Amino acid sequence: MSRHLRIALAVVPFALVVACTDAAKAPAEAAMAAAGSAVESLQVEAAKFAPDAVKAAQASFASAKDMVAKQDYKGALAAAGDVTTKVKAALAAAAAKKDELVKAWGELSASVPKMVEDLKARIATLSGAKKLPAGMDKAVLAKANEGVAAIESGWQKVTDQVKGGDYAAALAKGKELKAQAEDVLKSLGGQ
Repeated sequence: MSRHLRIALAVVPFALVVACTDAAKAPAEAAMAAAGSAVESLQVEAAKFAPDAVKAAQASFASAKDMVAKQDYKGALAAAGDVTTKVKAALAAAAAKKDELVKAWGELSASVPKMVEDLKARIATLSGAKKLPAGMDKAVLAKANEGVAAIESGWQKVTDQVKGGDYAAALAKGKELKAQAEDVLKSLGGQ
């Protein structure tokens, strides 16, 4: 066998392998790498504020990875685009939810401390009065004072939760504290 024939026979299998490679493989792998990075970026804040949207993006990414494993590169390329769309939707949903929670926290944090100060002033006024209003005695004032102290203590914990970024739990507890403050105000004859 001549040298040229041996080289040709050695190159033919290599040429066939290269020719049979799917042209969509490289673009699909690149799109999957980008989609993987996008899904990883959802792990911190987006997962906290929009967990369902993050799960949908992760499920789409897993589906696209399965397509790559099955060498369905065209399908994987299309699925990677869907992953990117779902990641953008998750980020938008997380931002909207965070904005909503921050706004609600702003409103709550403006009202509860003011209510506490008003309650303290009312308790001080009633404590200094020579005669308490009808239906009120020192026990009611003592209980109101304890309630205000509990609200203040709880409020400190709530503000710490907000500093830690846990707006949802802080809002839930903050609303409870506001309801407690309203109850104390009613017990003092306020509305």
